[in-house]
Amino acid sequence: MEAGFDLEARILWDAEGLIAVDKPAGWPTAGRDLDDPRCIQHLLMARCRRMVWAVHQLDAGTTGVNLFVRRKALVPVIAERLKRGQKRYLAICHGHPSPSRQRIDAPIGWVEGERRRWVTPEGQAAVSHMEALEHLAGGMALVRVAIETGRTHQVRIHMASIGHPLVGEDRYREPPCGLLGRQALHAHQIELEGGPVIEAELPQDMKALALNKG
Repeated sequence: MEAGFDLEARILWDAEGLIAVDKPAGWPTAGRDLDDPRCIQHLLMARCRRMVWAVHQLDAGTTGVNLFVRRKALVPVIAERLKRGQKRYLAICHGHPSPSRQRIDAPIGWVEGERRRWVTPEGQAAVSHMEALEHLAGGMALVRVAIETGRTHQVRIHMASIGHPLVGEDRYREPPCGLLGRQALHAHQIELEGGPVIEAELPQDMKALALNKG
């Protein structure tokens, strides 16, 4: 977990009751309870000196744009605008996806035999749009993934399901990948219906991998 980071420097938006944070790796969106200091929600509550609510969750290992609101009544409002807007991720995967643009329409749900969430006909609808941006050294690729739905681990599962698990993936790749210490996934841009468009720069660990072009 990244310790002692500058929360103020990571505030991307703070207006009209909406707060967007560029979440660092290792910090979960929310903790086990409201008194858990090892989460972004707790740090924001200390900053704002009041309760704040998370609109959506990012895995602890995922970086990027994370949305919170100052009033509970805003949660469904912003969640609906998020649903009607766009969520775009940048990721680094193993292999070079072909074709370079793919629509992945694959339901996701719990698979008892796998003892994990995975692609299954009985799952919830899940649609992702993947575009390979660059080939990188070491047989990797930088990809952009826009998701229509927001299922748990959707990008990680969909990329693994087409044979291109993320670098650093420890759950949906066999054997697990230890190259990065986390899954190479970054919530790059969120566009709410009616605005704003909020963007977070690629973090240094992923930037270092992306600069090694193949």
